[in-house]
Amino acid sequence: MTSAPPARRHSARIASLVPGRLRIKLSRGDELAGLLQRLKSRLEERDGVHQVKVNPVSGSLTLHYDHGRHGTAGVLGLLEDLDVMVESIGHLPSVDGSGIAEAGFIGAAEDLNRRIHRWTGLSLDIKLLLPLLFLAAGLWSTARKGLMVEAVPGWLFLWFAFDVFVKLHPPEHAGAEASAPATDKKAV
Repeated sequence: MTSAPPARRHSARIASLVPGRLRIKLSRGDELAGLLQRLKSRLEERDGVHQVKVNPVSGSLTLHYDHGRHGTAGVLGLLEDLDVMVESIGHLPSVDGSGIAEAGFIGAAEDLNRRIHRWTGLSLDIKLLLPLLFLAAGLWSTARKGLMVEAVPGWLFLWFAFDVFVKLHPPEHAGAEASAPATDKKAV
């Protein structure tokens, strides 16, 4: 019985990213022009993809997509499905001032929430569920074995619960300051 050879992974980096448009540059290779054409045809078949442009000379691919349907993590998932590994999500550029950039773990959690809702119809909040799972594991471990300094201590799960919650719910003080009405009193 012959098994299929493993798919070859291609590496890429993000050249530019704004909601609805992503441009990546693929690493140079012998078959770059053919790879770009294959990616173009496969991506154009996907729902929510409006246009794909390739430039074999520079090794770039520009993808115009429906941002409401595919968040940043979702469009990177489309590329991953085609064996294109884009540099770490933690290093994505962001769109300043608009509040619509989805980068890092928070964007991935929100994308997972949308996918779970689309597949199952359940509305889950991974950003709340993950810290609650750590909290439950910490309480269970502490109740069962005490604070355990000789193994993985229960308090560590409690710390993870707190830390993950804080990181997944960043303060939104910048937007609140901008929307607060300015009080301008004139001296009489």
